[in-house]
Amino acid sequence: MDDLMTLSTHLISLETRRLETATRNLANVATPGYRREVAFQDVLANDASNAVGAPPTRHVTDFSAGRLVHTADPFDLAIAGDGFFEVATDAGPAYTRAGTFRRAPDGRVVTRAGGWPLQGTDGDVVVSADGWRVDPDGTVIDHGVSTSTIHVVAFDEPSRLRRIADGLYAPDSAHGTPIATARLAQGFVETSNVNAADDMVRLVEAMRRVETGQKLVHAYDDLMGTVLQRLGGM
Repeated sequence: MDDLMTLSTHLISLETRRLETATRNLANVATPGYRREVAFQDVLANDASNAVGAPPTRHVTDFSAGRLVHTADPFDLAIAGDGFFEVATDAGPAYTRAGTFRRAPDGRVVTRAGGWPLQGTDGDVVVSADGWRVDPDGTVIDHGVSTSTIHVVAFDEPSRLRRIADGLYAPDSAHGTPIATARLAQGFVETSNVNAADDMVRLVEAMRRVETGQKLVHAYDDLMGTVLQRLGGM
């Protein structure tokens, strides 16, 4: 009986986390550069130890690329291929695929959310109000003069990156390497890599499994109530 209750509560906990993951993905389906989360268990589903007391679900990030969409906004930048933009935050460097930037009053190119400055080979990228462009290799040309090259960093193990706010990732133990041959597209944004149909299916499946776990708990409660009533009547 205790095994049934343990299995039921574990099922509810597991599927609730999957439900939350699918919900977050669907909520960010239109967020530029968003990377979908994937929930999985450390042990295989057919492992006998997975039946009762299995480890909790972990979340990893799917870093597969999204589509590039043309916006014509010169402050929208996208990376065609691997790599991340580097921005400077109060907590140190952070990395993002969300290349939606704006120009701060002092001329620095900063993220729209948070206002963190985009990093180039010589620090913060600074541009004029007009008359500037970004070449495909990341070189910033301002009124005909090369002023900087946008810093693009690749990680051998991006799974080590820690997701923080506003589409940013902290490096933590991840080791990054600058990409000298990065390909950038100005006037484009990279879409989220969320597949709404897939995550909607996962959402519905998780909801059904949660309901199944709840039914098992209610059945257990009813059964224990019946047993206690009979024992009390003896």
